[in-house]
Amino acid sequence: MTMLRVRDLTVRFGGIVALDKVSLDLNRGEILGLIGPNGAGKTTLFNCISGVVRPDTGSIYFDTHSLTYAPVHERARLGVARTFQNLQLWGSMTVEENLIVPMDALGKRNTFSDALYLPFSGFAERASQERARAILHVLDLDRYARTIAGDLPAGIQRRVELARALAMRPRLVLLDEPAAGLDAQETAHLAEVLHAVRQRFHVSMLLVDHDMSLVMRVCDYVYVLDFGKMLARGEPSAIRNDPKVIAAYLGEESKKLTGEVQTVATAKRDERPLLEVSKLAAGYGGLEVIRDINLTVRPGEVVACIGANGAGKTTTLRAISGMIHPRAGRVMFAGKDVTGSTAERISKRGLIHIPEGRGLFPNLSVEDTLRLVSNTAGREVDISPAFKLFPKLRERRNQLVGTLSGGEQQMVALARAILSDPRLVMIDEMSQGLAPTVVRQLFEIIRVFRDEGIAVLLVEQFVESALDVADRAYVFEHGTIGLSGPAVELRSDRKLVAGSYLGTAVDAAAIASANGNGHRVDPALMEIVSVRVPAKVKRALEQRAETENRPAGAVVVELLEKVDHQ
Repeated sequence: MTMLRVRDLTVRFGGIVALDKVSLDLNRGEILGLIGPNGAGKTTLFNCISGVVRPDTGSIYFDTHSLTYAPVHERARLGVARTFQNLQLWGSMTVEENLIVPMDALGKRNTFSDALYLPFSGFAERASQERARAILHVLDLDRYARTIAGDLPAGIQRRVELARALAMRPRLVLLDEPAAGLDAQETAHLAEVLHAVRQRFHVSMLLVDHDMSLVMRVCDYVYVLDFGKMLARGEPSAIRNDPKVIAAYLGEESKKLTGEVQTVATAKRDERPLLEVSKLAAGYGGLEVIRDINLTVRPGEVVACIGANGAGKTTTLRAISGMIHPRAGRVMFAGKDVTGSTAERISKRGLIHIPEGRGLFPNLSVEDTLRLVSNTAGREVDISPAFKLFPKLRERRNQLVGTLSGGEQQMVALARAILSDPRLVMIDEMSQGLAPTVVRQLFEIIRVFRDEGIAVLLVEQFVESALDVADRAYVFEHGTIGLSGPAVELRSDRKLVAGSYLGTAVDAAAIASANGNGHRVDPALMEIVSVRVPAKVKRALEQRAETENRPAGAVVVELLEKVDHQ
């Protein structure tokens, strides 16, 4: 039967519609995937279900209970647990203690009963310890029971967080990016663990993850969001090959509007690299995000970094520019070793980083923002070239940056970069949140940088457009570079690039084992059939009903009549 039912959910943040009448259903015993490109609304929907965000309209039902406006602790008592994208373990506690704490919170133990050594308190403590050991055994964490959680590698901590969620005896587990920071081997092991958890603890799961290899391996059914709306739904194999889904991930809408774009001339291969990165590793806290990164950028060359969300592209740029310190490896820029240098020193050498979000001061005017370059350069900088390059900014020169449109803010960031007289500009998600027509204009600016002899290292979600303007490209997978080569070759092999986003390399046997079917739920179905049926059977009934354009109840009655006649 349907365990989680979301209907016409709408969420607005100011004038931005994050979710627009989104509906989904999760059946008992299923692992349901929720995917989509950056800004699609996945996190907002996930947070509505978990109680972090209150929807403006719509409804959320868990069995017969309304969760639409229920507080977080009430959802936990009803059997809804979640994990977090950023690890939220109690780092100073042991792994076993991380599991026992939520058990005690849901139990009847208290300080008074513990102080008096009441019998039921001792019994509850022993029961919690036994359940914790059982959970750790299923997740292959027995040997870490007495280990301090904060001392464990990120891959192990991911499993500990799942174990803590299971300690609450949930019926539904919400998994938020469980594969974040894991390598391919750890991701494959996580897929096995999730299947074991479902079988042993009889829980349903809603999985939000950018790692398509995990989604394709474990999910019975997948929903795809794009720009706050439901784009597609279906079995993993169907979703992987859906043209609309591929277009959403690879940014084909931008390509349609860009017209004929010619790839820039290839840089001289015998020219010494301007930027040379060797065996770079970096991360945040105990999480290693990238490892063994090797890339080069030559003077005047445009290089694209593409790959699925969470693959490590942004972290690579941050480690190169000095925003975070590398844990291993070396970064050479213009013949100098800048590994571990501050961002200020690196930028003075001519390496400019435009971060995701643009890194602007919203309360400064456009003109004041551009004049800040003079402070960095130590001399008065003529800002007229910026207005010549972006005539619209001349009209907005006295307007606060925070009141500009997203496209205009990106123009300010690019103008500020070119006034800094850079040798290399690194641009992180230049087109994020912008309309395709605006993206077209911004991609033309990449040509301006090239004409000025400025090298560009570009992280971009509109893959087709990025490959059109780039000389070479690197494809990131699981925190490493899985593929690289001339942009023209990568562009011609569309399936290969799509595979890095949608996991086409997943073992076919694993895909075939998925048991999802058509997914249009008739709420009246279980009112007609009072017996509990497996999720696979229910999905098959729903798919047949949708194909025949009939109520699911009518299909069930027809099948029962055939059985009765036999």
